[in-house]
Amino acid sequence: MNSKIRVLVRVRPQLASEKAHSSRTLQWDDHMVRLRLNNASAEKVYRFDHVLGPKSSQEDMYDAAGVEQSIASVLEGYHATLFAYGQTGSGKTFTMEGYSYERTNSTASRERVQSKANVAVASSRVGIIPRVIINLFDAIQTASVLKNKTYRVKCSCVQIYNEQVRRLILSEAHLAQILDLLNPAPTLHCQNRCLRLRWSPEHEFYVEDLTMVECESAADMMGVFHDAIKQKIMATTNLNAASSRSHCIYTLYIESSDAENPGVVTTTKFCLVDLAGSERIMKTGASGVTLQESIGINKSLFVLRQVIQILSDEASNGGTALAKSHVPYRDSKLTSLLKHSLGGNSITIMVVCLAPSDLCFEENLSTLQYAARAQCISNTPVKNADTQMVLVQQLRDQIKLLTHQLHDANTTIEWLKKQAAAAEKNHVLRPVLALDLDNQSDSEGPLSVFSDTDTELDDDLDLGSPSVVIVAGAVSPPKTAATKPARRPTHSAMFAVPEAPQEYLFRDPGMMLPALGGIASMLEVSFGFLWT
Repeated sequence: MNSKIRVLVRVRPQLASEKAHSSRTLQWDDHMVRLRLNNASAEKVYRFDHVLGPKSSQEDMYDAAGVEQSIASVLEGYHATLFAYGQTGSGKTFTMEGYSYERTNSTASRERVQSKANVAVASSRVGIIPRVIINLFDAIQTASVLKNKTYRVKCSCVQIYNEQVRRLILSEAHLAQILDLLNPAPTLHCQNRCLRLRWSPEHEFYVEDLTMVECESAADMMGVFHDAIKQKIMATTNLNAASSRSHCIYTLYIESSDAENPGVVTTTKFCLVDLAGSERIMKTGASGVTLQESIGINKSLFVLRQVIQILSDEASNGGTALAKSHVPYRDSKLTSLLKHSLGGNSITIMVVCLAPSDLCFEENLSTLQYAARAQCISNTPVKNADTQMVLVQQLRDQIKLLTHQLHDANTTIEWLKKQAAAAEKNHVLRPVLALDLDNQSDSEGPLSVFSDTDTELDDDLDLGSPSVVIVAGAVSPPKTAATKPARRPTHSAMFAVPEAPQEYLFRDPGMMLPALGGIASMLEVSFGFLWT
């Protein structure tokens, strides 16, 4: 199935510093955003799945995004991604997390963790990620009972800082390695936290040596998440008191197995991405390390926009653009890790954040242009399963089926033996020498017919009368010698019973089928015999 990227727009409230300036260029309603160009009469109109204004709550945002449906899809075996996009200071981190950050000292070492997240907030304030964690475990509990499935949940968190992938979840071993943070050393810090990006045909782009933590409950995972965001690198700029200096990717991994097929494990992931904001150096006042960070952020966002533009052009041209244009996923760590979300096999939601100030006109225009392009991109979500485990399970099912068939065949054979023994005991059938049909040539056809003119056969069987041999259920008329008088015919039938081939002699041709009774029916059903 094809699924277009769903795009939602959220307009944050005005900041105190913005209230002295006008906010006439940006207007909106439930599904539309109007942007007046240079305060003139001309305007651009953009339509999206939902548009939420400054008075919208975190719950309104969560419900409008349809995150509950994404959670349900993840539990059914599909990948999902939700990412927040917009200029710096537009409310992305608040939308994704809902936590507040204390102002940090901008002169501190850039390698030190400078963010101080206040996670003790009201439940109505928490953002999308905490809500996903809580509702995911609720959905798992329900699905475990209703669908008789078993689930395991893990999580990971990385930040992309200056085109370096860094872990935010630290194992005990990693914690022991970075005690030198008390005496900051950028090289050592990077060596202990920086991770390599790899590619394989099966997993495509993935992070090598990624720390994943298995969680038994929502409380466990919330604790891991809170520890992770405290490791983020943040700084103060002219546009944001606590600006994320990296792209943060928080991923939930769900492994599910059915009680009837425990060997088949489906692994899916839900990526929740808080992108760093695009920045204009003149407005942020960045310098030194902060300037270098801004360059890294803008570079990765530039590649992201290139990917969005090429994929949207492909969709607009009916899929012909892809053959002409290369999609530069590899040009950035961010786009490499989001490849499955942009034109891939993921269900993707894009949350676009805007600032309601004329000071942000250019940033809002750029954001809306790429958001409009993104909603043209079609993904192809597919159910995920371990292909090797699926093959193993298919072979197991085949063995199980063949075992049942063999058991049924053995049961039928035993039943036929008992029926034949009972008939012989009651003198309905009299066993004679079995015919050797293995040496019969193909030219003789599938049937062998003998009479008393066949001296060798008559001498062996001592039938004393014409006989009809029934092979594979077809009856051939007997050969009658012209020189001998007609005698009462005797009919014989071959039963190809494994390990006990028998030929039975019928003195009365009229009693053959009635005598066989159920045996004839069973032979017809089980072995395809046609009695005539």
